[in-house]
Amino acid sequence: MSSFPGSPRTLRGAIVAVDPLGPLSRVVVFQYNPDQVQRTIAPRSGGESGQRAADAHRAWGAPTETITMTVDVDAADQLETGDPVAATVGVLPQLSVLEMLLHPGSVRVIANSVLLAAGTIEILPVELPMAVLVWGPARVVPVRITQLGVTEQAFNPALSPIRATVDVSAQVLTYDDLSLTDVGYGLYLAHLVAKEVLAMVGAVTGAVDAATDLAGA
Repeated sequence: MSSFPGSPRTLRGAIVAVDPLGPLSRVVVFQYNPDQVQRTIAPRSGGESGQRAADAHRAWGAPTETITMTVDVDAADQLETGDPVAATVGVLPQLSVLEMLLHPGSVRVIANSVLLAAGTIEILPVELPMAVLVWGPARVVPVRITQLGVTEQAFNPALSPIRATVDVSAQVLTYDDLSLTDVGYGLYLAHLVAKEVLAMVGAVTGAVDAATDLAGA
């Protein structure tokens, strides 16, 4: 069933994995936008069990923000049109793109292992690409994917899933978490400026509504 022709086109959310050393960035465009996005925002702790009265209004940095959402993946449309990839491996490609947000690339792992065996480098954790959550033009933020919960709900004869849901948990990375030269540092500051502008608009709108209510009382 086609949508009402006058309805605006809804943008689709996405997660972009930016790898400065890779020629291409991995882009995860949501097949269906999540029905809800849960955000938990908490003030950043100063690291002390007790605070002085003079510190009651001090900010110890940007607040910590966690985001959770459920992403649906379904191969029904592709199977209906006879897509050979969907018929063979179902939604495994889409799930793999999401899972690769947590997996270091095999080339980098092998290269580091060779250098380590040769005594060229010390043992260091492999660096993951920077993930950026895009949820509309006003909300583009660097994040760290903290957990993926995959529920595979239906399978083809080869046991490849053809429908799945993925619970995504992420922590927003702020200027307190990133270096000044990191691309995410600038992205978060731009996000903060956009939030300040929206807060100003909300404050002005609230003041106008309050004045209107008083005038009509």
